[in-house]
Amino acid sequence: MDINIGIIFGLLAMLGYGLSNAIAKVSVKNLGNKNAILFRGIFISLFLLTVFLLFSQEVFLSTTYVLIGFIISLIAYVGFNIFYQALKLGEVGVVTPIANSSVIITVLLSIVFFEESITWIQFSLILLIITGIVLVSINLRNVRSSDLFKISSGIPFALITCLLWGFVFFLYKIPINILGPILTSFIIESGMMIFSGIDIKFSRIHFIFPNKRNLIRIFFVAFFGGAGTLFFSSGISVSNVSVVAPLTFANPLISIIYGKFVYKEKLSTYQYLAIILILIGIILISFYNNS
Repeated sequence: MDINIGIIFGLLAMLGYGLSNAIAKVSVKNLGNKNAILFRGIFISLFLLTVFLLFSQEVFLSTTYVLIGFIISLIAYVGFNIFYQALKLGEVGVVTPIANSSVIITVLLSIVFFEESITWIQFSLILLIITGIVLVSINLRNVRSSDLFKISSGIPFALITCLLWGFVFFLYKIPINILGPILTSFIIESGMMIFSGIDIKFSRIHFIFPNKRNLIRIFFVAFFGGAGTLFFSSGISVSNVSVVAPLTFANPLISIIYGKFVYKEKLSTYQYLAIILILIGIILISFYNNS
């Protein structure tokens, strides 16, 4: 396995997901969660289908692994909806770090079931990055004022999201080993689009077609999000999930930097500390694997 290439792909996935999540803020507010996910899925599917047609040469199709891909997309979509419910009920500074802690589950499952071997130095640096991921989105004032484990706090929903997302990014590796990273990315993202369409149809949510400005925003949300999925899939196809996932999950670093300069959001002391921890972890894990 080429861990160095995996690190590069992980950093690119972090950049893609971070920009996608930051830009999505306005679109989700204007269109609602489910409509935004649907149009995001349409653009991402078209983008990944284009990449697949241009760059995939030999394709091995397996009904079993295609089905596994759609199951992963269903779990991912359910996770997204539960996460939005957590945000609706609870404080962002409480539920977001809990959901982002799913990387811990992904790493542990990968070490146990994929028998990935990492050194104690790598493991320590991964923990450093994970600590930064949690701190970058936490608000201790909100944590102190929240009613822990009550439904109204949103925390139970955040914990479910953490579990589901942890499984999703762990399971990615299974279809990728057979179908390849591009086709797997397309199946999972297009599956989420299909499930969001079904959800809107049967839940009788008001369908909103975005105006030109929102359509442009969603295009970039989809472009960067699709790139994030593609780079993550490519990274774990050549390297360990336990190395690539923490880098990918560090995407809130990009989102808060974007928010500071574009939305003029203020950063807390904890967020500055988190940025330093994530950057130190990324630099050291890159240096360690190059030495």
